[in-house]
Amino acid sequence: MKKLIFSVLALLFFCTAGCGAKTGTLERGKTPPKETVLAGGQLVGAYGSLGNDLVNALNQDGRQPLLKLQDGAGSLANIELLRQQKADLALVQSDVAWYAYTGTGPYEDRPLKDLEQVGTLQGETVQIITYDLTGIRKLQDLKGKTVSLGAAGSGSSLNARQVLEAAGLAEDDVRVQYLSVDDTVRALKEGTVDAAILTSALPHPALRDLARQRRLVLVPIEGQDLEDLVAAYPLYQPVVIPVGTYPNQTRPCASVALQCLLVTRKTVHKDTVKNFLDRLWPHWKELQTKQPALYRDVEKRFFLDPLLPLAPGAEQFMKEQKIGS
Repeated sequence: MKKLIFSVLALLFFCTAGCGAKTGTLERGKTPPKETVLAGGQLVGAYGSLGNDLVNALNQDGRQPLLKLQDGAGSLANIELLRQQKADLALVQSDVAWYAYTGTGPYEDRPLKDLEQVGTLQGETVQIITYDLTGIRKLQDLKGKTVSLGAAGSGSSLNARQVLEAAGLAEDDVRVQYLSVDDTVRALKEGTVDAAILTSALPHPALRDLARQRRLVLVPIEGQDLEDLVAAYPLYQPVVIPVGTYPNQTRPCASVALQCLLVTRKTVHKDTVKNFLDRLWPHWKELQTKQPALYRDVEKRFFLDPLLPLAPGAEQFMKEQKIGS
């Protein structure tokens, strides 16, 4: 049953990702294109916001190629944009990137073996959000409740299903809705969903704004649920959401975290990747003022222990900048 549900959802977002023309991706060694396409995310989501800030920062220098943002549902949809050569670079959760590269999880028998990593941008935390009147205080309390798992094609929706599984809940144990970030926040505000599961950098701006309007509650992933989740999906790292991450949050909350990767494909010219990094580096501190979750020690963290093979353009950039030497 789970495989059938996932197949239907996968078909939906694969079709969504299929819209649009191909980018200037080309065989390595040829002249790089005049436009670089970055697959971001939902307009009001974390990846949409980060992608928009990256585009604005890099394009203000007036250099070529221009960076263009491609909106989408999220990590899984972004992988499909790369697969179809409709994006040159993409923001993708670390677990989704690994599944795609290895042909596991949602990409069983559909690997993207030429996926390469450009760098790591920030950490991302799974957040289970409800509000005080629902009485939901642990994962098992979600049974019989209406829960937004995020947009179909997002990394959040994949993580949400894994969290429910670790808690011993099947999808038909909860009333599932696949909502965008914007619709999720609206539904929480109006009380048309009881809870939501969302993966993002901390704090998510839309949730922070919502928490000023009504008292939100973070539901922990802890105990046996945490052990089972990490045992089944080892890329998750146990973390604690600190007190005060959101308005009126008076207790720390145990959860798990992943990373936001910037990825590309071997078909993308190495100079496209190096050009992007050459232009990104001077703007990093400026970007941090708008995206505080970005790693502060960028030279240490951006290229540290890549999960995927490192793109040659990134290797060349590191060599010229004497990073890691």
